[in-house]
Amino acid sequence: MTQLDVNSEIAKVVNDSPVTIFIWKAEEGWPVEFVSENVRQFGYSPDDFLSGKLNYEDIIHPDDIERVYKEVTEYSGTHIDNFVQEYRILTASGETRCIDDRTIIRRDDNGNIQYYEGVILDISQRKLSEAIIDCRNQVLEALASGETLNEILTRLVRSTKRIIPEAISIVMLLDEEKEHLVHAISTHLPDFYKKAIEGLPIGEGIGSCSTAVYTGKRVVVEDIMEHPYWEDLREVALKAGLRASCCEPIISSNNEVFGTFGMYFREPHTPTQEEIDILKANANLAAIAINNKKTLDNALESEQKLRIILNNVNDQIYISELDGKNVAVNQAVVDTLGYSKKEMLSTYPSDIVPAKDVRRVSKLMKGIETDGRAIYETEAISKDGKQIPLEVSARFVIYDGKKTILSVARDITERKKAESKRLLEEERLEALVKLNSMTGASLNEITDFAREEAVRLTESSLGYLAFMNADETALIMHSWSESAMKECGIKDKNFVYPIETTGLWGEAVKQRRPIITNDYSLPSPMKKGYPGNHVELTRHMNIPIFDGDHIVAVAGVGNKEEEYNESDVRQLTLLMQGMWSLIQRKQIEDALKQYSDELKMANEELRSISRIKTEFIAERLEFIYRPENSESSILDDEMIRAIDDQQAKAINSVLLNSERLKRMVNSLLYMSQEQAGKIEYTFSLTHVDKLISEALMNLILLIDEKGITLEVDVPDRMPAIRSDKNKLTQTLTILIDNAVKFTPEGGRINIDVVEESDYLHLRIADTGAGIHKDLIPHIFQKFYQMEDARSRMYQGLESGLYICKDIILEHKGEIWIESEKGKGTTFHIRLPIGAVDNDSLQLIKT
Repeated sequence: MTQLDVNSEIAKVVNDSPVTIFIWKAEEGWPVEFVSENVRQFGYSPDDFLSGKLNYEDIIHPDDIERVYKEVTEYSGTHIDNFVQEYRILTASGETRCIDDRTIIRRDDNGNIQYYEGVILDISQRKLSEAIIDCRNQVLEALASGETLNEILTRLVRSTKRIIPEAISIVMLLDEEKEHLVHAISTHLPDFYKKAIEGLPIGEGIGSCSTAVYTGKRVVVEDIMEHPYWEDLREVALKAGLRASCCEPIISSNNEVFGTFGMYFREPHTPTQEEIDILKANANLAAIAINNKKTLDNALESEQKLRIILNNVNDQIYISELDGKNVAVNQAVVDTLGYSKKEMLSTYPSDIVPAKDVRRVSKLMKGIETDGRAIYETEAISKDGKQIPLEVSARFVIYDGKKTILSVARDITERKKAESKRLLEEERLEALVKLNSMTGASLNEITDFAREEAVRLTESSLGYLAFMNADETALIMHSWSESAMKECGIKDKNFVYPIETTGLWGEAVKQRRPIITNDYSLPSPMKKGYPGNHVELTRHMNIPIFDGDHIVAVAGVGNKEEEYNESDVRQLTLLMQGMWSLIQRKQIEDALKQYSDELKMANEELRSISRIKTEFIAERLEFIYRPENSESSILDDEMIRAIDDQQAKAINSVLLNSERLKRMVNSLLYMSQEQAGKIEYTFSLTHVDKLISEALMNLILLIDEKGITLEVDVPDRMPAIRSDKNKLTQTLTILIDNAVKFTPEGGRINIDVVEESDYLHLRIADTGAGIHKDLIPHIFQKFYQMEDARSRMYQGLESGLYICKDIILEHKGEIWIESEKGKGTTFHIRLPIGAVDNDSLQLIKT
């Protein structure tokens, strides 16, 4: 996978995720230097910020700016480099969204702030859900504490106003005959309006509320002044300043209609999905309240009836004395925790709360008598030892004539899992960003970081990294994670694992895909076991790391508490491919530096020899022209020849190193254009003999200098081929140049072309030293090596052969090599033939 692919993969992960990444300067207004593409979810484009049209400050809600600035300033003045804030932002359309902002402060070596990196997540839905949950808890608490139905419904009306300030809420109930709407409950509607609609008959077309109750369906009126339902009520609505309405019928679990929950707006309005969700939730809560109150009324508000209601609530309900001893629990407690009711009535918080929470919970319970209520999160330990996360809403109540604490506990296991998953996704993105920025780190620092992050981000207990040898026959263990090294008891650790004899760990190479084993104890023909004192494995996952179609390394993790899944595979693959791309970049930098240093040394040597020659000649001339020294010495001529020989060698060294550096730079330029998708082909009909001639013109001086015999055999009237002339000439130049480079002085190079069916077969053969058989399968790879997988892997770039393969493939052709050590090398190219229609001059496939 190329760097472009990795960057594209990272960009895809970011833009497919719910988080948006910002980087802003530590300057007034917080100018934005980078923002991820998915900022469009808020109605903005990246260019809105990068052009300077908007600063980050511009999208923060005006009521929150001062608080956000204050918190950022406080954190910036400390040694803390990351912090979390929750505040509101405005979308491009003016809508308010709540966000969670996880900010990283980037400082220079002197501690000065350079910029801020923010990962923001839209938590509007979560805030809405929390508000709905809080409202639900209040209703349940009100039910349990004995509030009247009117008080509970008024609570719902007020809570709706807090969540949607622009809405005016109303509850209306059916009378006992189920023919009229009565008992209008609203805290913001004028009395004259409530009086006008009191006793309104139900029926379709009689206002919004009456129609909703009659049809049993939600009724939305976007403009009261134009809707036919409001023909008889339009005048009173106008007087009350009402222009839009949305009404939801209050229906019990057995489909009995109790009344309606409605919202009015003072301007024409189409309700949002969030408003509808709140309306539905409050209608459901009203149904629960009405139904439960009816049950309580029918049961004469007796203790027994109260227990019936509480036992039908899914949330856990505890009534305890002020010292914490439970005096009543509902059936949900028994069902969830696995204790009998008798066992629960003899317990204290310390018996079912984790030790880390005992003091905190006890302190909260003691403060409820004076504070009235408390909301907190803790865990309950079930009878089988499982810890269940709970959100507890507790308040002071009088129960059976005693001061007690009523606690409503909700199982938030799924919410915790969702939060944990979201945080993990953010950490995975941060790890990829950090890895991509480790350009100044050493190779060991890069591999160590990637390995340890792989363990952490897959929530594993151990991990390892192994590199492949060149022919993919053995894994060479590079390193184990720190946790694995601590647990492993093997003294003589094996560092080379032949693929043929390696068990499950080698399957990722054999099958060339990720391998997940979620129960390592199960029998498997792929497993070969592991030595005594080895870290015990319960689960295992490993992936191959590719460079093109070549496996260069294998990364593995193990012993995750939960099962490994495709998300783990994806994250590990992204991380490790990012690591490999960074290693390639480091190797290229090292190669360029090495070639540059060698060229510099060769130039310095040439200058030194030239200086010695100049000084020597000047000295001898001065000596010769003295009257007493009219003749030069034979030794002078020998010295000049020796200096000339050294100078010629130095010039050759400069030329050789210049050529190596040139080839490397040209390959890098090609690779950069390839990754950017900027390589374009212009095809036309060309005769191959002309391409060969142009390639030879570029190299004829080098061929003559080495005294190489060149034989070219291209029959007359060979068919034309469809080619990009410049790029195919470049390919032939590279191949012939490699032949010249490895052919000794006085050697021979043969170039011939033959027609084979629908193809032209071109061969370039030399009498050089040949290529080692182990290298032949990798000669056209961009990066290849003959030692371990991290040494001198840039040789493929130096030769430029991978460029040749890319160009030939774009021409729908084939390229391969035949070579034997000591017997020379032959490059083969097969290209499809094309022909010209003399009338249209269009390409025709033959």
